[in-house]
Amino acid sequence: MLKRFIKHPALPWVLVIFLISLLVIKSLKPDLRPVKPPKDNRIDSLNHVVDSLNTSYVKLKQDYDSAQTNVKTEIQYIQIKNAKDISNIRNFTFNQCDSMWSTLNP
Repeated sequence: MLKRFIKHPALPWVLVIFLISLLVIKSLKPDLRPVKPPKDNRIDSLNHVVDSLNTSYVKLKQDYDSAQTNVKTEIQYIQIKNAKDISNIRNFTFNQCDSMWSTLNP
């Protein structure tokens, strides 16, 4: 019976259809291997830019604080000088008082 089945004319077609169906099933089956994302250098580049901007920000903040301190010191110096000038006002003449009031810095 096996010899008769092997000699049957439909057997090659059945085998061809079976192999084609195996290939189709194999090609449609999803690949389960983990996919590694490609290395992206843009992230490293952006991290470098962020670090340099942070460094620049810190330097600018220090410069700003230093300038503010200098301005405060200068204002305090001017106030002390004006206070000394005002405390000596009784020793001035009217014209000296007038010129002193006009030259006082606020």
